[in-house]
Amino acid sequence: MTPQVNPVNPAPAKRRRLRTALSGAVLAAAVLLALAGPALAPHGPGEVLDLPYGPAGGAAPLGTDHLGADVLSRFLDGGRSLVMLSLGALAVAYLAGGAVGMTAALRGGRVDAWILRATDVLLSLPGFLLLSVTVVATGRGALGVGASAAVVLFPEIIRVVRATALQALQHDYVEAASARGERTWYVLAREVLPNAAPVLAADAGVRFVGAVFIVSTASFLGYGAQPPAADWGLMILENRDGLALQPLAVAVPAVGILVLLLSANLLVDSAFPAAARRSRPVSRTVAASDHGSVLAVRELTVRTPAGAVVLDSVDLDLAPGRILALVGASGSGKTTLALAALGEIRPGLVVAGGSVHLAGEPVLGLPERTLRRLRSRHSGYVPQDPRTSLAPTLRVAGQIGEFLRARAVPKAERSERVRAALRSARLPDDPAFLRRLPHQLSGGQRQRVALAAALAHRPDLLVLDEPTSALDPATASALLADVRRLRADGGPAVLLVAHDLAQVAEVADEVAVLDGGRVVERGPAGEVLARPASAAGRRLVEAVRVTALPKAVAASGAPVLEVTGLVARRGGTTVLDGIDLALAPGGCLSVVGPSGGGKTTLLRCLTGLHADWTGTLRLGGEPVAPGVRARARAQLRRLQLVPQDPQDSLNPRHRVGAAVARPLRLYRPELDAAGVRAEVHRLLDRVGLAPEHAERLPSGLSGGQRQRVALARALAAGPDVLLCDEATSALDPPTAATVLALLDELRRELGVALVVVTHDLTVPARLGGHLAVLAEGAIREAGTVERVLAAPADPVTAALLAAASGLPALVSDS
Repeated sequence: MTPQVNPVNPAPAKRRRLRTALSGAVLAAAVLLALAGPALAPHGPGEVLDLPYGPAGGAAPLGTDHLGADVLSRFLDGGRSLVMLSLGALAVAYLAGGAVGMTAALRGGRVDAWILRATDVLLSLPGFLLLSVTVVATGRGALGVGASAAVVLFPEIIRVVRATALQALQHDYVEAASARGERTWYVLAREVLPNAAPVLAADAGVRFVGAVFIVSTASFLGYGAQPPAADWGLMILENRDGLALQPLAVAVPAVGILVLLLSANLLVDSAFPAAARRSRPVSRTVAASDHGSVLAVRELTVRTPAGAVVLDSVDLDLAPGRILALVGASGSGKTTLALAALGEIRPGLVVAGGSVHLAGEPVLGLPERTLRRLRSRHSGYVPQDPRTSLAPTLRVAGQIGEFLRARAVPKAERSERVRAALRSARLPDDPAFLRRLPHQLSGGQRQRVALAAALAHRPDLLVLDEPTSALDPATASALLADVRRLRADGGPAVLLVAHDLAQVAEVADEVAVLDGGRVVERGPAGEVLARPASAAGRRLVEAVRVTALPKAVAASGAPVLEVTGLVARRGGTTVLDGIDLALAPGGCLSVVGPSGGGKTTLLRCLTGLHADWTGTLRLGGEPVAPGVRARARAQLRRLQLVPQDPQDSLNPRHRVGAAVARPLRLYRPELDAAGVRAEVHRLLDRVGLAPEHAERLPSGLSGGQRQRVALARALAAGPDVLLCDEATSALDPPTAATVLALLDELRRELGVALVVVTHDLTVPARLGGHLAVLAEGAIREAGTVERVLAAPADPVTAALLAAASGLPALVSDS
């Protein structure tokens, strides 16, 4: 094949880099000139050279001001106070606002509510009023202006830091750190702040512009530096009456302030475009490609900069009203192809050839703003992890309403459209649910809110990246059935990235199997899944077939984990009621049930992350406190959490070796650096990874490898019990089977007991042991896996089995 030219126009990216470099250079030059100006000034700032408002020339190249002093010297001398005051005010405001915002995010509840109320009061006051009151309280001069600027900036910084911290605290790696007993300062310094830094850096740039404006305005009003001191704002104030006689005395400091503001603004805008700009909403129009397809992909090739192929000459068409499922092993290119359908190429990848048309319009190479408008008209997207896609400070109604507002839906129509979208995603539409915040929703409910937001504006193409990974079989089946009914009634074409082949068989019209970046098989869903023609397709189908239930592990001795009468509350609502559990060393307890039934809350109670519960929890016969902060270090060590999402369970800024080493340093202080390194390599080998993986960042690992690292990190503490929250939900079938085999091996060889929360009923079928069905906060049925799967006694269990698309048929003797 003849190599094709990259169709992505590099000009926008090059222009942005050029703007960033130029604005950064201008800002740096302006700041350096302001800071070094007093040393460059040819005369003292108060030295009289000539008559007031003298013309340019001689000893005064820019003329003289109202005092007869050199304008150039006073300009060079006056910039430093402006820059230093602005930076100082920004630093003070960020230290104070950051501390208060972090406190609100960490403490929550009444503390958060009172802080938000006080912040709202400050934000409701005009900035000029705050400035004037603060100056009156502190006095005129540099101190008063700096303090007033900090006070004006303070409430907005609280809001930004709080929202950023709330979103960062939702990540699995933060919860894993808290569950293993890390102190608050460690969680903030090592887990939260490094990942919040890009957002806060963009905000700090915007706030610096605001600080310069406030300080210069205060000086112009006479609040700042007092005569005969030099200051740019004061120079404008002092010389405004002589503007006609000596315009340079006003124009020069004004230009200095303008250059400082514009260069800082342009730098933030170009360096952080996503944080600094929003696209303007446009009206929705419907278009079709020349081939009648909503999505048309032709010869699409995507590579890494090193030349490794991610997508290899992919051809794809998706007609209106059709559902196409992309399946394949982790790393096969499914998500890359789904994002490319929306014109999005992930950082570090380049398009080496081909084209993508969405609703008849090319999406590769479009300017960023044009691409956003095109996507807002024609597409909806639901990412794999809804926790980070929902704004933590917006309520359910606001989440969906914001999507509609951005797409120019009239305000009068939004309320009903929001409720209709919730109903389409099988969610309540009553006022109480509309007022909920994301942290008040279960994982499945958050996923469905994200889906409702994507459906609200009735897109032509809906891209779903593992939309049911957080849902139980019954809810997932109902949700996808609703999606199928929507597109059958003239709804969107659907591009579905999926791992659950049973759900794919239930809803997809066609299946495309990806392997190594190529589409190796495509056809009707029933035909491909029943008789796969490709080796990759056969591996996927075989991976979900359970040939026999595993033999039980002989349990002996007293229970290692025992729960009696656990009652958990969230606010005034009882979430779990009367939970009794017991687990022997080396045993396995799988907990299944509908979304929102309390499964994740149960794990959070066991780890101490949810402390509002009563009852008894014993580890090895010893009572354990409800909250993680009240537990002894030995108890924290014995109970370790393996989070749900392998991509989110590891801090993206920590290398694998550092992630695994942290529990060793926490629980085994006797190990020196060499001992820690040797133990890290041993643990990685134990979970099937090579020593060289210790030097990689999580972004350099597949989903299965990341889950193995999370297991190694949990094993580093030497636990007696592993709590696994949906450990396979984000993995393809072959990788999930490998991880389950590893878990089974660990409990058999090391005697580690397992508590596995899952939606996938093939998980208990593979692990064996005991099964508990948790619904509406209570255990509806419990027993051995063989007994419950063969003869469910409770209607909830029967419904889960029925929705699992014939799970018993997957368990065979052959």
